[in-house]
Amino acid sequence: MGRLRNLLIGLTLAAGLSAAGAAPAQAQLGAAMRDRLVVITSESSTAITRMLTLSFTERFAGVTEPLVRHLPSSAAMELFCAGIGPQTPDLTIVVRRMPRTMLETCQSNGVRDVVELRLGLGAVVLAVRRGEATPNLTARQVWEALAAERVNDEEFVVNRRSLWSDIAPNLPRNEIRLIMPARGNGTTGLFEDMILEGGCRDVKAVRLLFDAAYRRGKCITLREDGRVRVLDGVEIPAALLASPPGTIGLLSYDQLLASGGNLIALSVDGVLPTQASIFAQDYIATRTVYLYAKRQHTRLREGIGVVRGVREFLNEATSEGAAGPGGYLGVTGLVPLGPAERAEQRRIAERLTLISR
Repeated sequence: MGRLRNLLIGLTLAAGLSAAGAAPAQAQLGAAMRDRLVVITSESSTAITRMLTLSFTERFAGVTEPLVRHLPSSAAMELFCAGIGPQTPDLTIVVRRMPRTMLETCQSNGVRDVVELRLGLGAVVLAVRRGEATPNLTARQVWEALAAERVNDEEFVVNRRSLWSDIAPNLPRNEIRLIMPARGNGTTGLFEDMILEGGCRDVKAVRLLFDAAYRRGKCITLREDGRVRVLDGVEIPAALLASPPGTIGLLSYDQLLASGGNLIALSVDGVLPTQASIFAQDYIATRTVYLYAKRQHTRLREGIGVVRGVREFLNEATSEGAAGPGGYLGVTGLVPLGPAERAEQRRIAERLTLISR
């Protein structure tokens, strides 16, 4: 709670409101208007958020550039759901869908009118530097290389394998090294869910574990012997370029594209992450980028509300010029949804249709 309070106070001050006058929120919806949107973005959707806020500011005359803050996906949703009023965010852009439990937290804090939009598709990739070996890995091999424990004669033992060739003879004799973001980052979350759990689910010793939480722990708990290095997500591309040969980095598809060809993606389970494989969701670690907005913050005709621009921002985010084929969000690695899905998202944005689940 202390961390959340500090974040709310920081947003209040950055948005030009007094901390003392920021609560209670609901009593101030008409009186304490903000002149700029506040957007919380997950670290993995930073590039998308930056492009959207710049385009939104340029498109609408007299608009103050939105205030953007970067947090891990779970923290971004937590802050979004902290309440309503000028001291709380208007929008959040994340790379995982809001869980039902978080939506219930929103509602219990007064955030009842939530709009959910799907902006497009992205992916988590394993990458190496250009010119290095690009092994065709399976999710099972990735888990066997990185898990804290491996299976030996149906028993779990400490994982001491040091080379990729220890996992399978066709893999290079490179040291097992991975650079990845910390827990709470959307990239790490998808890596755990799709690649690590996907790689261990068919292991007999894992299947025999009855307790689901214990089973998941065996799948996603990584070794702590120095072979897995944790960094801030935005630092990973540069760190990978400066790392010893054979090091693999875990990053988002947009970070891969932004490297200008200096980083090369590895295939997982025989599928290389490309626009086509991500759109078809053939690539195992594909994800959807979501935008959440508070309809309660929208300024209505009567002048009541927290801030102007919520509806306009949603319309911009779902426009063909942004999220369609050839749209400017393509340079961030966002893969467009299909035509019918894009049309549906535009209708939700125009009508501010509330989430229903």
